[in-house]
Amino acid sequence: MTGDLMERVFGDIKAKSDKTLSKQMLSDETLSLNELNIKLIDEAIEAAKNKRRMIGVWSPTIAAAMYYLKGTIPRFSISDVASHWIEEGLEREYPELMQKIKEDMKR
Repeated sequence: MTGDLMERVFGDIKAKSDKTLSKQMLSDETLSLNELNIKLIDEAIEAAKNKRRMIGVWSPTIAAAMYYLKGTIPRFSISDVASHWIEEGLEREYPELMQKIKEDMKR
C-alpha cells in the first residue's frame, strides 16, 4: 500500500483547518458511504491488522478529564475508554461502514 492510509482517507487536514470537518464533508469528499470503497476498506483492515496503527486526538479538555479519571479510578484505562467512545460515535454516524468493517475483520 502506498502512502499513509489516514492521509488518503482524510486528505490534508491542515488545508481544511479553517473548515468544519463535518459528516457531510467527509461523505461528499472522501468516504462516499452510499457506495463503500471495498478496496480501501480491505486496505484499511490489512493495515490495522498488520501494523501498529494509532489514532491521536488532541484536546486539552479531553486530556484533563482523562488524566483526572486515571488518577481517581483504580485501573482506569484512557485507551479503553477513548476506543469505546470513538467506536460508539463511528457506529452512530457511519453504521454501514462500521458494519462492513466488523464483518470483514471476522474473516
